[in-house]
Amino acid sequence: MHRMPHEKDLPLLANTNDILVKHYILDLTCDFENKMFSGSILLFLQAAGSLKQGSEVQTFAVLRDAQVCGMSKPDLNIEVTSSCVKCPTVTHTISTGSEMLVNNSNYDLSMESVSACKKCHLGVQKTLNQNDDGLDYSNQSKEGRDVTDFNTPYAADNKVNTGFSTFQNFPPHNSVASSVNDTAIENGQMDTIEKNTPCICDNNSSGNADIKLPDSTEEVFHFILDCCAITVHFVEEVSLPLNLFNKIFMDSSGDWQSTNNYYAACRNLSGIALNYRVEDWCLKIWKDAICTADSFPKVIRVNYHSNQEGASLKWVKDQDGRPCVFTPAAWINNRSLYPCQEPPVAMATWQAFIQAPNDAVVLMSGDQAAIVTESETGLNTYYYQTSMPLPSSTMAIAVGYWDCAEISGPATTGDLDAYRQELKIPWCGHENNTCRVNYYYHPVLPCRLFAPKSLLPKVVAEFKEYLPRCFASAYKLLGPHPFSRIDLLIVPSSFASLGLASPNIIFLSQTLLAGDGSLCIRLAHEISHSWFGLLIGSWDWAEEWLSEGFATYMEDSIHALAMSWTQKQQQDHSELRALLRYKTLKAELLNTEEELQMLRPNQGKELRDQETSVLYVKNGMNPEKAFTQVHYLKGYFLLRYLSGMVGVSRFDQLIRDYVRLYHGKLVFSQEIFALLFKTFPELSVQGLTTERIYSEWLDYPGMPKVMDDYSPNNDNIVYTEVLQEVQKWKTINKANARKKKRIKVDVTSIDLEPDQLVLLLEYLLEEETLATRTLTQLNNTYHLSNKNADILHRWCELVTKHQYSNGYMDVRHFLVNHQAMGIYMYGECVLSASPELRKIAEECFETTSQDMDPGVYKTVHAMLFVEECEAEAMK
Repeated sequence: MHRMPHEKDLPLLANTNDILVKHYILDLTCDFENKMFSGSILLFLQAAGSLKQGSEVQTFAVLRDAQVCGMSKPDLNIEVTSSCVKCPTVTHTISTGSEMLVNNSNYDLSMESVSACKKCHLGVQKTLNQNDDGLDYSNQSKEGRDVTDFNTPYAADNKVNTGFSTFQNFPPHNSVASSVNDTAIENGQMDTIEKNTPCICDNNSSGNADIKLPDSTEEVFHFILDCCAITVHFVEEVSLPLNLFNKIFMDSSGDWQSTNNYYAACRNLSGIALNYRVEDWCLKIWKDAICTADSFPKVIRVNYHSNQEGASLKWVKDQDGRPCVFTPAAWINNRSLYPCQEPPVAMATWQAFIQAPNDAVVLMSGDQAAIVTESETGLNTYYYQTSMPLPSSTMAIAVGYWDCAEISGPATTGDLDAYRQELKIPWCGHENNTCRVNYYYHPVLPCRLFAPKSLLPKVVAEFKEYLPRCFASAYKLLGPHPFSRIDLLIVPSSFASLGLASPNIIFLSQTLLAGDGSLCIRLAHEISHSWFGLLIGSWDWAEEWLSEGFATYMEDSIHALAMSWTQKQQQDHSELRALLRYKTLKAELLNTEEELQMLRPNQGKELRDQETSVLYVKNGMNPEKAFTQVHYLKGYFLLRYLSGMVGVSRFDQLIRDYVRLYHGKLVFSQEIFALLFKTFPELSVQGLTTERIYSEWLDYPGMPKVMDDYSPNNDNIVYTEVLQEVQKWKTINKANARKKKRIKVDVTSIDLEPDQLVLLLEYLLEEETLATRTLTQLNNTYHLSNKNADILHRWCELVTKHQYSNGYMDVRHFLVNHQAMGIYMYGECVLSASPELRKIAEECFETTSQDMDPGVYKTVHAMLFVEECEAEAMK
């Protein structure tokens, strides 16, 4: 079948080379009944080519916009109170000065507190064919402009709250923002917005003969956002008072909290309609006669709602049967949650005002726990904010009816200062107070566990002792925590992964609730992502090994320290896990297309279509990519190989230096290798070069030559115990296979650790046949049906391979309750050629398919119904 160019690649259409979003404000309401978020998003923009804040380029932009509006040139160092010269009888007024911010009840930046003229604020929103809620649902075409009465000025008694005023369920904008800003005023952190302040408003308004508008033949500039599966109602430019504009775009003091207060003050400001068009993969916005990014509006409001089919949100029932929604790390990331700039370079901060039912909980990425404003409307508002710029793909949100247990609270200021002083060298080397990382200088993070009520006691019992030790171990190995708090949430069973780390929040599969803590090492992996994947991101998403390979490598060290193992214990367990990973990698390379076996498929270059100039993520739409572990395992073995060359302790220090050097930045693979050879120049003498690493590990498929075989050292106790058990069970199986009189054998076994038991079953899977009696004895000896999911997975493979009917209930249980790992078992059931196992697979698929991850659904459906899928493909 002919494959279209970029058929499996994900397009990135946002024009980040021209313009960047520096901050988002999400004003959204969670609607469980209709399975959607509705509301608006504010985007604060800056031209990508502009210099740092306060530069001549930005100063010129403010002067130009002020002149276009007809105002006199502002003094950027003082409050400006001049009126609009177009309409000298009208003064732009924002409420009553300081009273607006100090008095909670008067904190209202809605349009009824703005007096302006029709030349500066274009019209009241008057859409055609309005329903009772005031919205024009007839205007759902791909292209549109809000229908505006350009002859109707805003009047003092005209109660219009643009942004979402006509939605009946819109969050009360002043509820949380006012309390946030009141506190800031009391602490002297925020200046008031002076009344009579002129606005940065419509710079295309007529009436100023001194302004030269762009030539009509010049191409209009388009601001492009990545999005899909959202319905846009209108887009508008937000009219900013000049002194508020200066605070947001010109202030370089680095006071991020005050800046967030100024951002929040923009939520209810008036708007001017903009042109827009919604396409399959993007939202395009433009303003008549604006031809450059520099002159494009600085603040945009997009009013929209998410659509149920959007993959960025998963609307399901939790384990207690109550509705919930969360961001499952879909292949489209967050672009069906909100229009955004997807390329990693577009790092921004955000604030969120999320309304949800009173008894629900909103969890989200944010520096502090939510500020919750209760209301009598049946909806509470949760406010979150961040100060560290991050790619939009990293933001996570979850809304549901969960119970909470606190594992560890915040440390005292004295403790934090003491731990900070313990660092032998300054942790951050960024100059001029430019570091935006919200480091937490204490070994144990403030941590809360969330889960459905029926599961919470089990979650607490599983994790409460391990988590503080895990945090402390990560702190010791990698330095201060990049985020100041963390929430862990057990998501519904349909979650397609074992864990998902985002800023301040980790989603966990119920599969990790083994009952004996044997899968806690997966927590070490997810916690490692705070440093690798979040604190240090990748320029090229295709170089996933920079996050997954590093997290897999670090999880062993963090876990060993958390378990207080001796150096010998750590080495033995690390070698055992390396062998398990080697077996998995070897099997995956045999069954994974070559394109997905390369850790650096773009070789440090952009994947851009030469004809269309569209940027793509390599294999970003390839469904097989979600199920391969090559970037985890091959990346892990590369780091393990380098560690073996220089020594574990020296390599661990290199990783710590890597974190200090590149925190808060995006990297390619070359950065870690540059630091490696700078730190250990002797490696070059030994013949190792960056080019060799690229050629043997990153740029080509297959197993690296140095990894042709792997086995633990002969003195590895945990490994030799497994070998002894393997030999014993081979002997038992040989005796059980006798058709005549069986020899009585001793099936007494040593107490194997979970990883040892996994390796034992791996070896037994290599046996061509196992007698039914042997399988029964195995299960009776080790109680395999009741073990963790890693062990149960191997046991179910033995069951399907040998069609051991007494174990079919275990297969059914695994497919329904461990969906994060179940996709492989569906394949085993099909390959077994057993009608009974196939029926079990089909019944489990029917039971779980409604809530199944779309990628998993497509893959499993193709396994079970091959002929149907082939016929569909031929159409």
